[in-house]
Amino acid sequence: MDDAATGPRELVAGEIRILDDEPDVLAYLLRVVRDQATSVRGFEDPDEFLSAPTDAQPACLVVDWQLRGRDGLEVIARCQQQWPDSPVILISGHATVPVAVTAMRQGVCGVLEKPVRPADLVREIQAALSQSRSRSQAHEQQRAARRFIAKLNPPELTVLKLLATGTPNKNIAGQLKVAMRTVEKYRRSMFDKLGVDSAAEATRIWVLANLER
Repeated sequence: MDDAATGPRELVAGEIRILDDEPDVLAYLLRVVRDQATSVRGFEDPDEFLSAPTDAQPACLVVDWQLRGRDGLEVIARCQQQWPDSPVILISGHATVPVAVTAMRQGVCGVLEKPVRPADLVREIQAALSQSRSRSQAHEQQRAARRFIAKLNPPELTVLKLLATGTPNKNIAGQLKVAMRTVEKYRRSMFDKLGVDSAAEATRIWVLANLER
């Protein structure tokens, strides 16, 4: 196995945690990843891996599948409960298709077979971090949309819900048993609070706020 990946490197901000119960393999993985991150910690024991304190969610987790007395996928499940925003890479000496499929369904970003090549590990870490950044941005957009929605009073929220289903103003007035002028007033006020100028933009915020992630 090579000791280092070639090519330009951009240091990962935050901590990368690696779990492998083979000391030689762990030392090798740490050597590779230390060239890629500002902070790296290695663990041979799954419980220590999970319980060691950290200031923030780890930037990335690298977990061996076959651990003494533990299943790496079970450890990953605990990681996802503890650090839901941290991407995970699974490594294994016997990465069969069923294991890879199970790992991917569990939300693992990548699966690497031992012996792990440095370039492959670096590539998977960068891909995992890219996915994590995209997820974080999507979550922040959703939180922002929900903050906008929370500003609406009940009549404005009702108008937004009906607009999002394509209901015309005339029908909204009929359902609310109010005059068209009142619906237009609610609509203008709702647009102002959402910071939009059209029903399409308002609908986008409503849909974004209610997406299941």
